Amino acid sequence: MLAQLLPILILHSSAVVSDRMVRPAPTSPMQVETIGVRVSSPNGVLWQGNLRVSQNQGASYSQNLSQSSPTLCPPNSPFDRSERSSLSFNVYVQNSGELGFVYRIDASWGRPAGQPDCGERGTRTVQVNQALALDPGETGVVEGDAGLRVEVTRPR
Repeated sequence: MLAQLLPILILHSSAVVSDRMVRPAPTSPMQVETIGVRVSSPNGVLWQGNLRVSQNQGASYSQNLSQSSPTLCPPNSPFDRSERSSLSFNVYVQNSGELGFVYRIDASWGRPAGQPDCGERGTRTVQVNQALALDPGETGVVEGDAGLRVEVTRPR
């Protein structure tokens, strides 16, 4: 009896698989990769290094700097003249079906706002969020306002 039902069961199973809307995951899972990252501005490289990522396991880097302004203001000035800068970078790898593995890039760069007088300086920030589909050995670039540039290189 089972032998008679087996062809029907196989036919039914293959029809169900071919009717699925979601593409099955790749047969070979992504391995841990060490990607190269370079974050730069018109003034030069803000950070450059390597980060390890894997499917559904991201990596991040951040730095913050707060220091006195180089400009001296009158004593008892009511304004905070500190200069603050920051950099934050995140990369997260996702399996996006047809495109394969996609590298989701988030970067934020904060820098002192220019004020020539002794008023409060403030900070200007730019942020980019973008996904890149990268082949092995390929470099993808994400560009933002104020000349922010993020380069991500996937290993061969």
